[in-house]
Formats: sequence, C-alpha cells, structure tokens
Amino acid sequence: MEKYVRVQKIGEGSFGKAILVKSKEDGRQYVIKEINISRMSSKEREESRREVAVLANMKHPNVVQYRESFEENGSLYIVMDYCEGGDLFKRINAQKGILFQEDQV
Repeated sequence: MEKYVRVQKIGEGSFGKAILVKSKEDGRQYVIKEINISRMSSKEREESRREVAVLANMKHPNVVQYRESFEENGSLYIVMDYCEGGDLFKRINAQKGILFQEDQV
C-alpha cells in the first residue's frame, strides 16, 4: 500500500471493502478492493488468487481495467481503474424505471 494514499472508503461488502486511492507514482485515482484472506481456508485463498488471475487477463472496453494486485498483512489488494460515474447498479436506480436508450445499452 506504500504506493498509494487512501482518499476514502467508497463501498463495503461481505468479503471486503473498496477504497478510493491516489497513486504516488502517477497521481491518478484508482480503487483498491481490500479482501481479508487471513480467516479464509487455504482453498478459499487459492480461489481468490485464481479470480485475480482471471481479472488480470480480461481486456475489454466495457470491463473495469485491472492494474495490479498484492498481499499484505493478511489482506489481498486488487487495484482497478476508478470509474468516476459510479457503478451500474447506481446508474440503473437513477433511471427510476425509465428504460435506457438502445445505444446506451
């Protein structure tokens, strides 16, 4: 985590939390998913690492870009691009039942 400065927590789920950070190297903002793996079984930890490997190989304009991952102090950290517009769930809720235009979909 020494390469990043924490800005704020932006989400939390059953497996961990999402933290907005700023890179000390390039000044850009990223999201780090912090997952506590210290209480997981060895099988669950290995599954988490496999998921990271899948993310690392995904390259698509409609999928948030993976940047790097690392483990420190019993946690797995996954660094992803920050999407300033929010997530899809929030965007759908903001529509208040109005359907998206086909070109937006």
